[in-house]
Amino acid sequence: MLCLGVLAPAILVPAFGFLASLALMAAVLTVMKPARQAALAFVWRSRAKSLALGIVVGGALAVGIAELVRPFVESILGRGVDTAGLDAVAGNWPVFVATLVVALASAAAEEVLYRGYVIGWGARIFGRGAVPLLVLISAAAFGASHSYGPSGAVVTGLIGLALGVLYQLCGRRLLPCVAAHMTFNLIGSVALFLA
Repeated sequence: MLCLGVLAPAILVPAFGFLASLALMAAVLTVMKPARQAALAFVWRSRAKSLALGIVVGGALAVGIAELVRPFVESILGRGVDTAGLDAVAGNWPVFVATLVVALASAAAEEVLYRGYVIGWGARIFGRGAVPLLVLISAAAFGASHSYGPSGAVVTGLIGLALGVLYQLCGRRLLPCVAAHMTFNLIGSVALFLA
């Protein structure tokens, strides 16, 4: 229950509930050493390879989502991704810098929660056979926890799925996923600024 229960605030209160989920996860990681070992495994092969892979995957993910996935999901659901709350970023340096800092910090925190904690520790608790289900739960929670409307939840869930697969392919190590997520968020923030 501790493994998946921490997702409830993030799912129930999109955007701000993530902070409560993060606090719950931090409390569990503080008192449970086995959770820390599974959830915080970081480097895959080497730091350089982890970062390089993450940057390539994050860039490819940003292009693929923007050019293929988002338009497809929006056409199927008949609704656009709701980014109205981010309109103030366009051309506004102070807002852009603040948004970028939040985007990069949240990328690292989200990877620890959704990939490291849910999938990494979940695999240790429930066994390797549960990993595909944990990847799907993590992706669905990741999508639901972002407040971009129905299309945004699907698109963000698909991003979470890609990051969950990357996490598995890298032996459940976080650094490639953190680098990919940060790269994705950096590209998205720059695109919002230049819009």
